[in-house]
Parts: sequence; structure tokens; C-alpha cells
Amino acid sequence: MNTTATLPAPHRTGAVREEHTGPDTGGVHGSRAQPTASFGEFVAAAAAEGRLVVQPRMGFGDPRRMREGLRRTRSAVATTVGTLTIDSYTRTGDLAAARAALAEGTPLNGYPIATHPPDVTRDLLDSLRAPGFPVQVRHGSSRPEPIVRALTAAGLDATEGGPVSYCLPYGRTPLAESVDNWARSCELLATLVPAHRTPHLESFGGCMLGQLCPPGLLVALSLLEGLFFVRHGIRSISLSYAQQTDRAQDEDAVRALRRLAGEFLPAHVDRHVVLYAYMGVFPRTERGATRLLEDAAHLAVRSGAARLIVKTAAEAHRIPTVGENVRALETAAAAAALAERDDTGATDSEIYREARTFVEAVLELSDDPGRALRTAFARGVLDVPYCLHPDNAGRSRSFLAPDGTLRWSTVGRMPAVPYAAAGAPGGMTSTGLLRALNTLADRYDRPEPPPARTAPAPPARLATRTPATRPPSRPGDDMDATTPPALGEHLASPRLRSAMLVQQEALHAAREFLRGEGFVELLPPLVGPVTDPGGRGAKALDVDYYGQPYKLMTSAILYKQASLAGFPRLFYVAPNVRVEPPETAGTGRHLVEFHQIDVELADGTRKDAQDVAAGLLTHVVEHVWTAVPDVLRELGRDELDFAELRSGKFDTRTHDEAVARLVAAGHPQSPDAEIDWTGERLLSLEADRPFFVDDYPKGSRGFYDREDPERPGVLRNFDLLAHGGYGELASGSERESDYATIVTRMRESGENPAKYAWYLQLAREGIRPSAGFGMGLQRLVRFLTGLDSLWQVSAYPKLPGVIAP
Repeated sequence: MNTTATLPAPHRTGAVREEHTGPDTGGVHGSRAQPTASFGEFVAAAAAEGRLVVQPRMGFGDPRRMREGLRRTRSAVATTVGTLTIDSYTRTGDLAAARAALAEGTPLNGYPIATHPPDVTRDLLDSLRAPGFPVQVRHGSSRPEPIVRALTAAGLDATEGGPVSYCLPYGRTPLAESVDNWARSCELLATLVPAHRTPHLESFGGCMLGQLCPPGLLVALSLLEGLFFVRHGIRSISLSYAQQTDRAQDEDAVRALRRLAGEFLPAHVDRHVVLYAYMGVFPRTERGATRLLEDAAHLAVRSGAARLIVKTAAEAHRIPTVGENVRALETAAAAAALAERDDTGATDSEIYREARTFVEAVLELSDDPGRALRTAFARGVLDVPYCLHPDNAGRSRSFLAPDGTLRWSTVGRMPAVPYAAAGAPGGMTSTGLLRALNTLADRYDRPEPPPARTAPAPPARLATRTPATRPPSRPGDDMDATTPPALGEHLASPRLRSAMLVQQEALHAAREFLRGEGFVELLPPLVGPVTDPGGRGAKALDVDYYGQPYKLMTSAILYKQASLAGFPRLFYVAPNVRVEPPETAGTGRHLVEFHQIDVELADGTRKDAQDVAAGLLTHVVEHVWTAVPDVLRELGRDELDFAELRSGKFDTRTHDEAVARLVAAGHPQSPDAEIDWTGERLLSLEADRPFFVDDYPKGSRGFYDREDPERPGVLRNFDLLAHGGYGELASGSERESDYATIVTRMRESGENPAKYAWYLQLAREGIRPSAGFGMGLQRLVRFLTGLDSLWQVSAYPKLPGVIAP
């Protein structure tokens, strides 16, 4: 292959050249160097002194908070560079929304650099431009031109991304458009940065989807984006690689990336390798998260990476605070100081050969790296596993081998060889995918084996499981996230007290909002001849009511409909009892006893009910952040967790769309059933705001959900799911009110109409059409507090299958 047509003067000595070509700047933090000319030169100087540069991910909409975050990053006991992480509106090019959020005082999940005037950003940075502290802008945009203009106007010269890595994993921008956008942005950055400074660009290509991409492809993509940057005028670059599942494989990958950079990049290009601490599902325990971060620091030093982007012990639970970021920086720096570089690994490893094959195959397609990348993806020469972008072929699949390494099971049209070892799987199931995604977190969270002891076997229905502990939110509150402690210990927990303070304010706000909307609160019934039959696998408890078989209420939905005759807008805060299957005890989202905020409005439509639910949730969130902000922060919550919600924007998708999304992601969701719990979690994790799922199929819900008269088989119902992995908060629908239809629907769903005599008598006489919903109180409080399990927000928790007082 002739690479001389690809880039001017490619360096092809066959030996690994030292990565850093920037001038000696006289030192870094610790000795606090003289001012450096550019980001790349600073990293080069640190590497020359044997110091690993560590960097956080950090961004705040408020310039004062952003300045404080940068100040504390600079003051950390480590060799650090600063980060301005950009907000979601700016990343997607919705600058109008960013301006509106600033005008309304809505918290943003990053710094809106293209919305704040350049003077504001310059003022923010001026007090921090001390010797040896460059700042990089991190974003995630396939349309980065406004960001590049804004950062250069503010006097900055370093950013990151790439035409592939900030397109395929993050959105649906056509790849060709992203390539054009990034070509212009590279040239813009090279032009707008003053001549005495050197613009720097970091490829994000070493982190496609964060996980489960075999290292050879990550290395190739990172280098190919670096070649693209150089083609468009950038002379200082960093090539990324994300820590994966096997240390030896990762070390080989970073060494391969360094070697290939020396072979393919022109000699005059300053370069270094940046390692990302694991970008997949992070350990939930403080011990596990810290061990993983320390291993990332060891990996960076041993393999020759010059910079490390850290993650924090809070990563699995919430957006980390500034203090948690600083602790992570200092932890990584301390671990790095104990490690030594090791260049004894294989110089001609399997990863090196595979990555080189990818690079050469792509560069054979065109002398222009951008055109070559477009063609490579169009032909399937490059194909990222599990990536749903329309321009990705989607024929490749990877898997986690028994030895912990990432391997190809299917390569499509790529110039790679699938793993042929005995026992290698032929394909990845949804269960296998979830297991693989959680493998590293589970490995690092695994507790030390307890001392052997003899104990009687537990009762058959008593749930027992190995604790998967969570970092305590407050000193002395080290509580297991899977099962509750003894009731006395639980009630004395500071964390429970904090959760109950949040619950108190949430109830106050809910009642305040609903009364303001004209609803009347009734006290709900506790027992009755029948109850809601619609719970997923849950059963009702029987009660001997003066010789008659009654039920404890699983939901008072039928009573809400009956009450409309005198109360056209009503609500309950209703206790419910559902005997859930024991296997749901470990989901974190099921209790036998719980409460619902039950709402019903006569003559209402689904849209009316959704508007009330959205308004209720928004009002509760606003109130608790006004009433108990310190309590929420002590629990680890940040206002940024709720920025999109507080903007009042709720997304909506149909059940069909949700099913299609899950099936495309490899999850076997039935199109004829409710979204299962795993599916809910997957949809919830990829969202940044609450969203409704409409139009469940007939047969998936109770007989009382109204069938759409214009679309037989489709129900006029909905679920409201929270973002961040918290799943369903509320469920509702328009109600069937026609007597004959109700009887027919009962029979279709297997219910005996005779059991519902009192309800059917009312329906025969005429029940008003209505719509309503039930919002789980404990689920709401769990979402507000960010805690792991519903039992942690219940004073007297009863988990399915667990015997408790």
C-alpha cells in the first residue's frame, strides 16, 4: 500500500518514534512550570518529567461554578489539565434552547460556550491562566463549528472529537455530513488559533460506544481520525484508547497505537496517546470504582499513554461533584506514581496486525482520509458492533471470551478474522450482552470472601444473596443496596432520614399541585371484593371479611372511576399491597407494600392525564430543590441531573417504536407485551429526560384501559419513564366506560364478570368517561434521591419473598 498519497511525508522508519515533539516548557504541576504554549506541548513536557497528566470530565452552565471546578482541578495534588465539558443543547446545535435555559435560570448539564459571550468565558479563564494549566473543551458534537468559533474566541486552543467518533455513537447525523463538518472545523481551528500557539485536537475514536468493541478496531479508528485531522491542518493531536476488559489486551492495544502513530503520522506532528478510564458500566461500590481507576492509571503508565481521563467513585450513581472529581484525579495520580513504564510487550501483536490491516484497507480506498472513511463504512470495511447508526453496516458482532478478552464472533465484510477457539459463541444473545456489559463492574465489585461459618439453611422463601454494596452516601451509613438491614438499624440510618425528608416535601408538593389544579383528595379504600387485576405477575392478598373473600387493594382504580359521580377531579395517596414474585426482590424497583399518587379526571383524554402527570413531576422536582437542596446534595444528587426535566420537555414514543429500538439493540422485547423490566431500564438509561411510552397493545394491560376506536388492538394508555435508568414512574390511560365493552374486555382478559358485580352495576347505570394515572411514591422518591433500591426510601420495607417485620 502506498501511504505517501494519503498524507505528506509519512514517517515510516519501522521503529517506534518518541511520541512527543513539543518543546521543553520547563516543568508541570508539582514544580509548576512556566507558561506553556499549547495543550500538546504541556503534555509533552509532563511526559518528559515522567508525570502522567490526569484530567476530569466536568462542565457547569453557571460560569461561577465552572470557574470553581477549574480552580479546584488546578489545585489538585496531581499534574492536571482543565476541562470545559459542553452542554447537550450546544452539542446538538440547539443554541436557541441553550439561550432560553440561561435566560430562565434552568441548570444545564455542561458549559454553553457558544451561548455565553466570549468575554464571559475569557473572564472565567483569566484568573486560572497560571503557569502550566491548559484547558480543553470536550463536547460530543457532529456539528462542532459554533463550538470551535466560541473556544478560539475565548482564547482556547484544544478540543476533541472526530468525524466518526462523534457521529456514529451519538446521533443520526449522516456520516458524510459529519465528515464535512469536521473538515471545516479542523481548518477553522487551525486558522483561528493565534500563530504563537498550536491548536490541539484529540480523536475520540478509541471509545466507540464505550465498550465491547475489540481493540484492533478502536486503535484503527483513533489513528484514522488522527490522519484526518492532519490532512485538514492540525499539527498537534492526541489519539485515544478506552480501557476495556483485559489488562494485557489493553496494554498491547496502547502499544500498537503508539507504534502505528509512529509509522503513519508525519514526523512534524506532535502527538500523544490519551487513555480513558473504563467507559462502560462502572462498579457500584466505592472500593470497586477506586480499584478500577487505579488500574486505569497503572495501565496508562505501563503502556506509555501520556494522559488519563478519569472517572469517579460516584460514576454508577450520579453526575459526580467537583470534590469527587478532585479525589479521582488525586487517586489516579497516586496510583500512577507507583507504576513503571513497560515496553517489553510484543512488538508485533495480534492487535497491531489487525489494526494495521484496518488502516491500510481504509487508506487504499482514497487518498483523502475523509472520503476513505465514508467509503469504508459504506462498504462495511469498518463496522462497529452494536452501533445502530444508519451508516454503520451492523453486520459485525463481538463477544467477551472466557479469558476476559474482547473478540470478534462475526466480522461482516471487514478485513478481520472471527475468533475460532473452541467454545466461541456464534452470536450474542440479549442476556449475554447484558452480562458482558456488566462483567467488569461485577468483577471489581466482588467482595472479599467472608470467613467460613456454619449457619442453618434459610427458609425456602427467604431471599438470600451476596451483598453488592454501594458507597455510603453519608459517613457511618454503610448499608447494603440489595437487602435491608435489621429494621432498627434501618430506621436509625441517616440516609433513610434524608430520604424521608425528601418524601415529605414531595408529598407536600404533589398535594399542592393537584389541589391547585382543582383536584380533591379522598382517602382510599383498603379492602374490597375485587381489586385491580392488572399487575405483572403480582397477586392480591386475601382477607376474610365477615365470611366473604375480600382482597387487599393492589390498586384502587375501580374506586376512582366510581367516585367520578361526585368528584370529577380526584386523587388518593393510596397504600397498595402486591405479592410480587420473589425473583423481583433484587430489581431495586419492587416492594410488597408501597404507595401511589392516584389521579383521575372525568371527561379527560390521555393527553390531559399526561399533562397532569408531567406537571406534577415537574412541580415536585422544583419544590424539593427549593425546600431541601442540601439534603439532595448530601445524597449525591446534582441539579444537573434534572436540567432537562425542569425545562418542561418530555419526550414521547409509541410502544411500537420502543419495541423496535430494543429489538435493534439485541433485546428480545415482545411486541405484544408490556415493556419488560430490562427493556425499561435500557430505554431509561439512554434518555436524558423523562418520556412517555404510548399505545400499548390490547391484551398487555387491564380491561379498564380504553381501546382506540380508530385503531383496533391499540390501547389509549401510557407509561411515564424517568431517565437515568430509574424506569417507570407512572402508568395511566383513558378508561373504558361503556358497559358492554367492559364486560367483553373482562372476558377477553380471562376475568369473571360476576366478581365485579358492584362495579358493573355502576357501569350499567353510567360511569363518566375519564383518564387517569398512578405514580409510585417510592419510585418517585428513589428518582429524586438517586438511591439504588426502593427499600432505601421506605421506612418499613417489605421485599418480595423476604420475611420482614
